[in-house]
Amino acid sequence: MRIGVASVLAALLAGCAAGHWRSRSANKPLTRSELSSRNLSVADRAHDPALHAAFVRALASEGFTVVAHPPYHEDLEVTLTIARTPEGVIAMATLRSDGFFMDETHAPFDGTDAALATLAKTLAVSQGMAEFVRNSGTPEQKSFSGQ
Repeated sequence: MRIGVASVLAALLAGCAAGHWRSRSANKPLTRSELSSRNLSVADRAHDPALHAAFVRALASEGFTVVAHPPYHEDLEVTLTIARTPEGVIAMATLRSDGFFMDETHAPFDGTDAALATLAKTLAVSQGMAEFVRNSGTPEQKSFSGQ
């Protein structure tokens, strides 16, 4: 009996193991026209105006339509965060629409704009972004709005 309980507990713990989200590249990434079809607001948890401006430039250079206001219904919002981890300092971009998670990407951050460009490029070609644009929102948004 104890062996059965132990194996069930081990299976539960393995199933609950925390891991990092891995952004996936789309098999068919969005075109620049598709990418620019949705407004994107940038939230800055790093509280660094120069970093925020560099990230906005990187996103715009990938084709995003970056706006300087909070997101409206079904618009996109990306949050830039700089965090210290055991692996070092990372830049993290979390993409949401109406509060629903779409994608997240990380890059080692050395203080240069290269990490921000990597984040922007990864989001531009991500499967989550492609599904959002081509399906007119997330499945959760459709369930919530009754579509």
